[in-house]
Amino acid sequence: MVNDHCKIEKLLDDFEENSDADFETMQEYFNKFEWELEKHIFTEEKAIFTCYTPDDVSIGYKMLPELTKQHNYIVNQLNNWRKEIKKNKKLSGIYDFKNFLSQHRIYEEKEVYPKLDESLSEKQKQQVINRINEIV
Repeated sequence: MVNDHCKIEKLLDDFEENSDADFETMQEYFNKFEWELEKHIFTEEKAIFTCYTPDDVSIGYKMLPELTKQHNYIVNQLNNWRKEIKKNKKLSGIYDFKNFLSQHRIYEEKEVYPKLDESLSEKQKQQVINRINEIV
């Protein structure tokens, strides 16, 4: 998932660089970025909600409301941009979203992934990796 973050950040950089390009180019970069980010969120949540069973539920599940809130914000922003792109409008808030995504990455890597790492078996971890790779 950490490698996925790097890929998503690169795609966001590419999208940002092409956000002033012609409509088709901008849409192409947005679609690549959106697909990878939505796939990441889906896979991450699927792994958490189907495999994650912490020993101490009160501590282990403490992170989920914040994670879900952040994911909802991300998906809403993507939906708003998709609508703006369809209207061929100039997008706003890319810089702020980029900062939010960076903070989200830090949150996941410091709070979420360590808990998953200690809780998931090697087999479950491999299943998550396989799922990431099979959604092309």
